[in-house]
Amino acid sequence: MIKFNASDCYPIEFDLFRLIATSDKLTFPMVWHEKYYLKKVIQIDKDSIFILGRELAEADNE
Repeated sequence: MIKFNASDCYPIEFDLFRLIATSDKLTFPMVWHEKYYLKKVIQIDKDSIFILGRELAEADNE
């Protein structure tokens, strides 16, 4: 699994219910749908979740 430092990541907003519905396990760190590397949950609101993470496509370009 690709791992990034916290300084390499930035907050990403996801729809809370859709993220939970499409994830069999919400464990961190993790790669979600082979598109995002998710490091940790930083805030959960009523209908969204903010996760410190990074798009994997950006890592491929480095």
